[in-house]
Amino acid sequence: MFKQTAFKDALIFHSVFFAIAMPLALSLQGAALGLALVVLALAYNIALPIVGQWRKHADWPRLWLFLLPLSLTLPFADWMLVERMGTLYFPDHGIPRIGGAVPVYFMGLWIMLLWQVLWFAQLTPRPYLVTAILSFTGFLFWEWASHPMALWQANDVVKIADFALYPLIPEVLLSLGALFFWRLLKQAPRHQQVLAAFSLTIFYTGALALALLWIG
Repeated sequence: MFKQTAFKDALIFHSVFFAIAMPLALSLQGAALGLALVVLALAYNIALPIVGQWRKHADWPRLWLFLLPLSLTLPFADWMLVERMGTLYFPDHGIPRIGGAVPVYFMGLWIMLLWQVLWFAQLTPRPYLVTAILSFTGFLFWEWASHPMALWQANDVVKIADFALYPLIPEVLLSLGALFFWRLLKQAPRHQQVLAAFSLTIFYTGALALALLWIG
């Protein structure tokens, strides 16, 4: 009964949020889009733990807090792709950028997919398999949606239907690693969870570099 209620609440929360966020982002351009993405990123990261507490789902804010340092540091991997690899480009939406390369709102966007993947996967009897499937499907969707939403563009890499192939395997491995550390460290001291997040960011950055070498 608890799982059914928790599943329903999470499904409703994310359905409502993205039913508002997606049309809004698709209808805006330039600085208006950049501002909207900042507001949406903040709104999600504020609303999710609050709604979880309100609905008495203690694991919502705990998983959110675990993933937060990971989401905050993953844009540094994108920074590498922009500045060193030259395989990624972010349109200018008038928003401050990390290293002059990655819009700051990406620090709040990663968690939107990772939280859903990990949380829903753990409701199933085979969480790692479901994590792999959900993360592959989710990141594939966002690679495709990045063009109509003008979020980013892949340059000089192997692509199908205008989306890059090389990030998909590293993104699945990132999600599996996040699930592993969450299950291992959910009751651990906070500093161990933060260290795990930093380790995952470094792992993901290396995985991207290898994927570029092998897939291109």
